[in-house]
Amino acid sequence: MLSERVDSARLIELANQAVSREFRAAVSDFLRLSSCVVPNRDAADSAAALAVEIRFAIGPERFPTIGITVTGLLQLECQRCLEAVDWPVRVRTQLTVLEDDAQSGLIADPFDSVTMSAEGLSLADLVEDEILASLPMAPVHADEPGCRSKTAPDAYSPMDAELMHRPFANLAGLLVGQDRDADD
Repeated sequence: MLSERVDSARLIELANQAVSREFRAAVSDFLRLSSCVVPNRDAADSAAALAVEIRFAIGPERFPTIGITVTGLLQLECQRCLEAVDWPVRVRTQLTVLEDDAQSGLIADPFDSVTMSAEGLSLADLVEDEILASLPMAPVHADEPGCRSKTAPDAYSPMDAELMHRPFANLAGLLVGQDRDADD
């Protein structure tokens, strides 16, 4: 079902029947998401999967809705130590499907919406968009003692501070000197 593209007529049919589907989706099936995860070196773990549930319904304003629930575990790259960090995925959203942007004023504020294109809706793209929106911009290990930057030193010594290049250190002196020249 995830690879299915749903047109307007099919969406209304699924919503009227309140169809719900649960399945496992491989992370590798999502092109953008798979580029965010740390590649597994172990071939046995290369088939990481997420549990996905898609529910179709008719919303309070009589527009079709798609409920998406995704759970699982992704390995993202820690931005401090550049090692894999296990990141739990817990997505739960309800999207109201609109025919055009003008209809957005007809739905209640707390609901998210998506506009159906002429080609229909790609369920895989909707699910992937929701997962990507839930990911952190800079994942890091949560206060693990072994996690620290591999590029930054732990502490600077006084000697390092003396050798540090400071290109603007004398700027204030140069500007003071210019003020005197302008007064002359």
